[in-house]
Amino acid sequence: MPRQLLALLLGEKTSDTTVILMARHWSLLVALVGGLLIYAAYHPEVRVPAMVVGAAEKLVFGIFVIASPLRRRRLTLAVVCADAIMGLLYVVILTQ
Repeated sequence: MPRQLLALLLGEKTSDTTVILMARHWSLLVALVGGLLIYAAYHPEVRVPAMVVGAAEKLVFGIFVIASPLRRRRLTLAVVCADAIMGLLYVVILTQ
């Protein structure tokens, strides 16, 4: 699955072990942050730190992609825009 996702998002097929490892790590990070946010929905005491982590992860990912040549790929840019919107919504919710 990491190879197919990378081919879809990055526009090239890769068999480099390091790239596949990073894609798996990114998938794990996304799953863990998502799980943390779901946990925080039912445990108010961890809500603020979880949303700060979630917002930081999404916004920093967006900055990295915008600062790279990947910003020219429409699908990748769409994913980043969705992540940025979610990150900004987290920040808006935190400020209320």
